[in-house]
Amino acid sequence: MNLVDVVAWAVFVGVGVVLWASGVRLFLRSPLPRWWKTGWVLLLVLVGIGIGWVLPLAGIRNRFLVLLVALPLLAIIDVKLAKSDRRVTFWLRACSFEICTIFGIAALARFIIEQVSRAR
Repeated sequence: MNLVDVVAWAVFVGVGVVLWASGVRLFLRSPLPRWWKTGWVLLLVLVGIGIGWVLPLAGIRNRFLVLLVALPLLAIIDVKLAKSDRRVTFWLRACSFEICTIFGIAALARFIIEQVSRAR
């Protein structure tokens, strides 16, 4: 593994965990009903598993890094679309929770898929 890969994985894991933790606190404190939160997390997990099924680990990591760079733009778009009184930082944390959940689950799913394939 070269230095670029090591740095990319460090960013994927390090930044991903920090952003996810920040977003999950926001998500858990939201006034949404429990059934809505559960359904939303289930959808994020299913999307992550689907991504993990079709992409290799490096592809998952690289797409996460692209979205990480685009995260501020996604937050600004959410502010404009939602037309709420929430600030960009709120939407930045909300988007990061979703992105990190999806890509974290995708990486975990791909890792499990690869381990099962090797065991056969």
